[in-house]
Amino acid sequence: MSTETEEDLAAEYSRSLIIPSYDVGPGDTLKLGSAMRLAQETGEQHLDRLGVGFEDLRKKTGLVFFMVSARIRIFRFPTHREAVRIFTRPRGQNKAEYYRDFRFFGAGDKPLLSVMQVTVLADAQTHRVKRVRDLQGFGPDATGPVKPDELCRRIRLPEGLAPLGERRVFRSDLDANSHMNNAVYGDIVIDFLPTEARSTAREIEINFVSEVSEGDVLHICGGKSGGKFYLSGSTGAGVSFTASSLL
Repeated sequence: MSTETEEDLAAEYSRSLIIPSYDVGPGDTLKLGSAMRLAQETGEQHLDRLGVGFEDLRKKTGLVFFMVSARIRIFRFPTHREAVRIFTRPRGQNKAEYYRDFRFFGAGDKPLLSVMQVTVLADAQTHRVKRVRDLQGFGPDATGPVKPDELCRRIRLPEGLAPLGERRVFRSDLDANSHMNNAVYGDIVIDFLPTEARSTAREIEINFVSEVSEGDVLHICGGKSGGKFYLSGSTGAGVSFTASSLL
């Protein structure tokens, strides 16, 4: 019989998996977008067990979580067929933002990746951001403050970023909200990073600024400044995402 308590379940969740062939790219290593998808699904599994997964939360409250930032720290990308264990836990709250981290480990508990995910609670229809107390009574208590050194801050782009190309939003990019899934931005970041930066990047941050829909075209700009490579993607309606990669 399990001795796991509700408090234990709310505090941390983990799952084990084998990296499949469709999630790896050149070099036989896990793709950044795939790592973000695995984190997203792991968090959803945790919330499902707490009764506040996407469908349950929307049905009970009319609210959903929207991701606004992600920070990925890279020790080593796992390879095809490698056994990986992912741990996740809520890390607290900063104003209207909820923080959750994900830690990927390989054999011998060797750290592989660390993902900090920042979400806000919003009305499913209007997408207006809600207050923390609107979620009281549902799921994990994440009202404690986030440590200052763990905060994901807004990326400030340097001036003079050069045009790098365009990326059209296709139907296959969309999620259940009919907007481009956040993990796709991880794929876009890798696509537009300089070739040499893809293998040397040790920390990547992405700010999700505004949603894009099928048929939108992202105009990608980028450039290097102060030991980082910066990217931005904009449509005619404004900035959709910003990103930085620590080189």
